[in-house]
Amino acid sequence: MVKKLHFIVLFICALSFGQSKSYNFKAAEINARQQLNSSPEKALAIIKKTLAQDNIHDTVYGKTYNLYGIYYGMTGKPDSTIYYMKKSIKYLEEYPKIKVKSLMNLAIGYRNKGEYTTSISLLNEAVAIQKKLKNNDGLATAYGELATNYNYMTNFERSVDYLLKAIDLYKSVNNRKDLYTVKQKLASTYLAKRNYKFAIDLYRECLTEFKASGLQQNYYITLLNLGDALTHTKQYSEAKKALTEAKTGLKTYGDEELIGICEFRIAELEAILEQKNQALASYKSAVNSLLKAKSVRVVGMGGTYISYLNKLNNSKEALAVIETIENSKKFKNANKEDQLSYQNAIAETYKATNNDKEAIKAYQNTITIMDSIASAQKEIAVQEIQAKFQTELQREKNLALEANNKALQNQMKTEKMLMLLYVFISVAIIVLILLFLRGYWLKNRLQNEELKSIETEKDLIQQQQEHEQELINSQKEIIEEKQRELTSTALRMANYQDNITEIIEKCNANANLNINDIKKELQLLMKQKDYWKQFEIRFNTLHPEFGNVLTSRFPKLTKNDVEFCSLLKLNLSNKEIASLLQISHESAITKKYRIKKKMGINDDAEFEKLLMQI
Repeated sequence: MVKKLHFIVLFICALSFGQSKSYNFKAAEINARQQLNSSPEKALAIIKKTLAQDNIHDTVYGKTYNLYGIYYGMTGKPDSTIYYMKKSIKYLEEYPKIKVKSLMNLAIGYRNKGEYTTSISLLNEAVAIQKKLKNNDGLATAYGELATNYNYMTNFERSVDYLLKAIDLYKSVNNRKDLYTVKQKLASTYLAKRNYKFAIDLYRECLTEFKASGLQQNYYITLLNLGDALTHTKQYSEAKKALTEAKTGLKTYGDEELIGICEFRIAELEAILEQKNQALASYKSAVNSLLKAKSVRVVGMGGTYISYLNKLNNSKEALAVIETIENSKKFKNANKEDQLSYQNAIAETYKATNNDKEAIKAYQNTITIMDSIASAQKEIAVQEIQAKFQTELQREKNLALEANNKALQNQMKTEKMLMLLYVFISVAIIVLILLFLRGYWLKNRLQNEELKSIETEKDLIQQQQEHEQELINSQKEIIEEKQRELTSTALRMANYQDNITEIIEKCNANANLNINDIKKELQLLMKQKDYWKQFEIRFNTLHPEFGNVLTSRFPKLTKNDVEFCSLLKLNLSNKEIASLLQISHESAITKKYRIKKKMGINDDAEFEKLLMQI
């Protein structure tokens, strides 16, 4: 009785403590968002803590999984971003205003994988929702993300169109923070269009705003792009300073793709400054980072690295880089300009190594790519590639003609000696044929022996598998038999307890009951085996690690809790357990509930599954 009162007091204290220390989901979300930009790992800790709470509303789940996806997006893991964003959207189907944010983040995840068509489709869906909600702020964000997609696809005109729309919408709602994010994208578009002066002015304007707002990651990305623009305008000292600061800052976020891009820009600058060793090291590090991030940008940037190696006549290293990029299988997802740059580079490598077949194939691929790009500048490039292609074909024809001339000269000399050497050549041919036939016979015989050996080994493996299966089936039968014995013991224990209860009830019902009769019944029970001890021994034999594993994983559980879980593992019902432990059916249910609470489990199915797995 005292023990039960003790449990009741503890339960009431736990409830009162939980009520006094209620979790503030709203404050946690705000804190996590703030930490994402400055300290992603702290944000992750808050996210995990939120998901560990009880009684979470669907909107809280949706928002928290959205933050989880953003975290992985900032650390360069698009597959994880996509997984958590999809999970977020499932919880937010009935809440379109919140769902649309996860939808746009899902589109960003697909874009980072190079799946631009899927990304654009999701963003168009987001645009439709924002228009229906009449949310200009959200609509501007969707336009900005669409612009980024078209920028990656080198459709700069469409990118600028969406960015200008976004800027007008942000100005209409006075959203200064996101306005500068879009201006940063507009600057990157002008950088891609080679309007460097305008891009530099916009980047510097954005840097000031991002630093003041505490948007550290945006600040470092802007520094990276500014360094690229400064390099193109030959402001090398300022470019080096910006890129170095950007690399140091981006490393705190662990985004391998951004780190790789920054290292690539540094390598380009070092190559211009003729710092050969530093440039080679930076190019190599950049490609490794992009491969680690599974970024499609490895194709275009890898092409530039290969071109630099070609310039240094380092064909061996260039071929190694080509093999690495081919193994990444990212070529088909890269944009056309990057594909073109890469194909040109590898064609030069194959040409330098006299691999005319692969060189011609690479030039043909560049022609195919160029045919899909409709611009005057690209048309000129096509002509240049075709000229190279024709040159290679002509070179191959010249080599063939030269070889033919040499063959004719050799033939004239050979004819003079043909009569003298005819007999010797005939004998030599016969000997070679005999040697070839003997070699073929030996090879065939060896193959037959190997086939026999393989068949024998296969039969042995099959016999071993059958033996192992028989052993597994035998062990399974033994375990099932012991399980039945254990259950039987537990039920006999329950019967033993029922007999004691029956004697007590007789005493309560009949005050004049003969003491000798009671004594005889008790003595009869005493002669019976100690079923609980027998049960414990057999259970530990069948499941030797159950108690240790359970207490190590859930240290809050008492010995009585472990014993209760042992009965549950035998698939005994609450009623059977109540009878066995001599408690009420309701007490057995309450006991089970308290154990689940100590273990941090709410679902019965999950609780039973956990016990069965141990």
